[in-house]
Amino acid sequence: MAPLRVEWNGGVSVSYGDTRVVFDPQKRGHESSRVFITHAHLDHAGVSNRLNSEKHSTKETMDLLMIYRRRISWWKPISYREKIRVGDLEVVAHNAGHVLGSSLYEIVSPEGTVVYTGDFQFRDTFTLKAAEAVPCDILILEATFGSPSFIFPDREDVASKMVQWALSLLKRGKTPTFRADSLGNAQEIIRAFNILTDIPVVVHPTIEKINKIYQAYGCRLEFLSLRCEEAEEVLSSGGGILVTPKAVKFGNPSRFETAFVSGWALWFRSRGSASFALSDHADFQQLMEFVEECEPKTVLTCFSEKFDRTLANHVARKFKIEARPLNLIKSEIYINSKPSYS
Repeated sequence: MAPLRVEWNGGVSVSYGDTRVVFDPQKRGHESSRVFITHAHLDHAGVSNRLNSEKHSTKETMDLLMIYRRRISWWKPISYREKIRVGDLEVVAHNAGHVLGSSLYEIVSPEGTVVYTGDFQFRDTFTLKAAEAVPCDILILEATFGSPSFIFPDREDVASKMVQWALSLLKRGKTPTFRADSLGNAQEIIRAFNILTDIPVVVHPTIEKINKIYQAYGCRLEFLSLRCEEAEEVLSSGGGILVTPKAVKFGNPSRFETAFVSGWALWFRSRGSASFALSDHADFQQLMEFVEECEPKTVLTCFSEKFDRTLANHVARKFKIEARPLNLIKSEIYINSKPSYS
């Protein structure tokens, strides 16, 4: 029987015999493989438009990538719970809860089941349902916040504090300005203010484009584009909040007061400016819960130079299973879910 091979090769590669599938490729060179994209953030999907191979993602992910002018040829849609046969492998997409259309993938082979999460969120958010835990033999786990120092506060509590901060600034005649990822956290901020307040939300044009795709798939978001006259009136009268991409510097500091919104805000709490730990990623506790519910025999961590090893060490100690960073060993073969190295 052919070996099941899992490796890091400029992306997550799973192969069985002569069949190989690649997830979130980071470089060229996968033209002979079938490619699966987890979501539209460019650190996971940015290379896919340059590969001459058949590619799969949800339609939502493709629509979002078009905003970044990533027109992907050879693309075919995949829906949640849909099964795609590639040789002796079967690939199944599941909701990842990270951003609109995000997927985690289950790869079923004659030698066992592999699950690759990509970025994911293991709690319901204001805009999306939580990821699904999928039982597997090998779990390939993103480790963005894979350190015990990242335990996020309750999402509703963070939203309440954001509202309180905004209201206090509005009373002083300032415009609260939230700097966040255009895809993911920006929509969470908008939805939180829509649920908790009647305060108008004005958004940067980049976020507006993404919002419209969320709306097209049924997500309720109420906002004003920065480009419209009504938004100008709201901001000039001091009656609304502004949501911009993280890299945008906007307006007069005496009028616009900014807050950073990200899971990384836990690292910046003592640096003076306002910050809120709202994230579309799983935190350390959620990562460990996800491992427990998937019940893998082996865990391989990836997509975090900072915490791949940290998370793997914690998983190994708590669950008494093999766990280590995927990219430490370039080629690894698993036979009946037990590793031997080539």
